[in-house]
Amino acid sequence: MAAHRAVPSAGAVRLLTVALVCLLLTTALLTPALAASSGLERTTPVDGGTGTVQGQATADLANGAIHTDVEDSVESANGTIEVVLRLEEATIPADATEAEAERLLEDHAEKTQESLLEHVADTPGVSVESEFWLTNAVLLEVDADRIDLETLEILAAVDPVEAVHENFELSVPEEPTVDGTNSTAEVPVDGDETSATTRLTTPGIAQLNAPAVWDSYDTRGDGVRVAVLDTGVDADHPSIDLYTEDPSDPTYPGGWAEFDAAGERVEGSTPHDSGTHGTHVSGTVAGNAASGAQIGVAPDAELLHGLVLHETSGSFAQIIAGMEWALEEDADVISMSLGSTGTHSALIDPVQNAVDSGAVVVAAIGNDGEQTSNSPGNVYEAISVGAVHADGTVASFSGGETINRSDWTHEQASWPSSYVVPDVVAHGVAVFSAVPGGGYQPMPGTSMATPHVSGTVALMLSAEPDATTEEISTALYGTTWKPDGANADTMDTRYGHGIVDAKAATDALVDTREAIGTDSADGATDTESKTTAPYSHLFAAGVSVIVVLVAAVTLLAARSVSREAEH
Repeated sequence: MAAHRAVPSAGAVRLLTVALVCLLLTTALLTPALAASSGLERTTPVDGGTGTVQGQATADLANGAIHTDVEDSVESANGTIEVVLRLEEATIPADATEAEAERLLEDHAEKTQESLLEHVADTPGVSVESEFWLTNAVLLEVDADRIDLETLEILAAVDPVEAVHENFELSVPEEPTVDGTNSTAEVPVDGDETSATTRLTTPGIAQLNAPAVWDSYDTRGDGVRVAVLDTGVDADHPSIDLYTEDPSDPTYPGGWAEFDAAGERVEGSTPHDSGTHGTHVSGTVAGNAASGAQIGVAPDAELLHGLVLHETSGSFAQIIAGMEWALEEDADVISMSLGSTGTHSALIDPVQNAVDSGAVVVAAIGNDGEQTSNSPGNVYEAISVGAVHADGTVASFSGGETINRSDWTHEQASWPSSYVVPDVVAHGVAVFSAVPGGGYQPMPGTSMATPHVSGTVALMLSAEPDATTEEISTALYGTTWKPDGANADTMDTRYGHGIVDAKAATDALVDTREAIGTDSADGATDTESKTTAPYSHLFAAGVSVIVVLVAAVTLLAARSVSREAEH
């Protein structure tokens, strides 16, 4: 007689099925936790924030694409031309510190540029002028009489080259006529009667409510470094105190640098202004009261100045070299009253990488009026600035428009589908500040509004040195105001979020940081303690539940099978 084969009862099968379902459900629930705790996921903001997935800007123009302007130049030029080869950008981990991000960018550029440099060395008629790390790029000088487009295409195809473009120019926004009149009249100063001690300030500083920050927080920008990238600065001006590591050195080490069109630093350069723009802007950021009125928003901030524009304009390479220098000198704020009309994707990575390296980037939106705007101010991660009169009305010349993500050659997946520029506005009409030679002069423009905002950020950071770029922009945008009659509830292309209020923004930032401090005391300080630790506990608990549940159900099923076999 054949041996009897034990068949599990229906009850045993049900128990085993329950065990399997429990196991699958628990695993599904724990999978996101495991990913988060292992650091495999990175959150990319859609509506704001500064964390960005790098490498997107040039990656969308892959396979060594050569811009049309370069093709035209190579085919028509006599003599030499300059071209910028853009290589694959580094990917910055979400949990990287600012110092780690900067170091990663430098190491990545050095490693990935090696093969290109070897090819260039073997190609007659082509030479390397500059190498950059803030954005992974190499500037080449090409002898158009010896090199044809086919040879350049071979260089562009070297892995990991992704795009080739000209060393295009950026400039200071053209000085506008203010609402049909010029702005050369003397500018009165306002008495600040609300502060602890009566002082004279310019109308722009009064509009910002900056003196209230000085008094409430006992700071005027102490400990914060602002790098102005412009036409240069008159360091001998009585209202300008340019930072230096060595007061006996006329080159002002640590506080001054000049760059040529190739982005190379000019050795032995001493501070000077190639125009008037840079001294005026610098005075609004950090000028003192030598004129009899306080002209600077953050007079105790450490002022750095990089000459990246000669008279009125400078090259892409100059601007990038200036930004790299600012980061190397630990600048907290990079102020750029310069730009080029429209959306220039070549400027996306430099701005994003500077922000990831810990700097707040502030840029003018331009002086061509409504439905116009400039880059780098157009880059989503920059704080773009428009101009208003002392009474809060927007200057007719101030730029502003809605930017569609698709307007850029290289769309950024982390950006919203459309957004408004400028982000904020500040006083930018007949702004009274320093000019070379020891004098003072009123000047108009979004260039003059921009340093008001840069100085405000310096005040905020002086009050809260550990604040992140995202916390700063959130506080700045959330505390703006608009005059009666303007739509205060939404962003618009004239005001953006609104007029900056330095005191309200600093108060909001301090409140935010205090809340974080309270959370820290309660044991939930940073990203790791808020996410990784709970998920780790959840994982451990889940594993325990699975083990116990499966063991219990399996035991019951086994007994059921055993009983069935006995019968």
